[in-house]
Amino acid sequence: MVTEGSLHLNGARVKRGGRFILDIDQLEIPAGTFVGIVGTNGAGKTTLLKVCCGLVRPTAGSVMLGDAHLHTISSWRRTHLRRYIGYIPQQAEYNAELPFTVREVVAMGRASIRGMLRRLNRHDYKLVDEWIERLGLGEQVVQTFASLSGGEQQKVIIARAMVQQPTILMLDEPGSSLDFNWKFELSRIVETLFQETHTTVVMVSHETNLLPPVCQRVVLLHRGRVLADGDADEVLNSEMLAQAYECKVRMVEIAGRRYTVVEEGQ
Repeated sequence: MVTEGSLHLNGARVKRGGRFILDIDQLEIPAGTFVGIVGTNGAGKTTLLKVCCGLVRPTAGSVMLGDAHLHTISSWRRTHLRRYIGYIPQQAEYNAELPFTVREVVAMGRASIRGMLRRLNRHDYKLVDEWIERLGLGEQVVQTFASLSGGEQQKVIIARAMVQQPTILMLDEPGSSLDFNWKFELSRIVETLFQETHTTVVMVSHETNLLPPVCQRVVLLHRGRVLADGDADEVLNSEMLAQAYECKVRMVEIAGRRYTVVEEGQ
């Protein structure tokens, strides 16, 4: 099974409560690219990410990771395939009270590959310790996960995903509920990971300024559909965002990052 980090959605639809909350005619993400997903609350961003991770089964259509049909293969093969997907959920979606140390939580990423009944070996722990150091968590390695700040917990979750050695990394609002300093810290970490590992990155963000300069492609969702998909400069402009957010906005670029400002007097 090819496990390259490319994604291809064709006619992928998710229906809930008698209506389609996601309706993607076609979306292709080549391996080794960084794609930002933006849109309003309820636009379908999280649903799209979960469909691409195999966590939500589409009502219709297909989702392919590499050459594998993510939702039509057997349960065993789907479980095998998910090890190549590093999924970072919103902070509210994971248990912040995990009674484990930083090293134990990161090691869970290797356990998901080895299987729960197999012991981790020296190579596994080498990867665990390497990613703990790379993400600046060396001083917290024996602290419990619950004792960390929200930003530190997100770094641990990213390390847990990276020890899987994924071919694609998917992040759902990695800076949610964090102060502005931590938001940018995590944005810089994701940017560095992409530059160093060439892992495909799909990052959902409410805040356009948190998409790092290396994110050259943006998909803008509106009411479950793709409103725009293309170069960041073309998608993240005042007119396009005003259409999606249904308010008058102005796009301001500072140091390579794009800030969205709502204009008053509407």
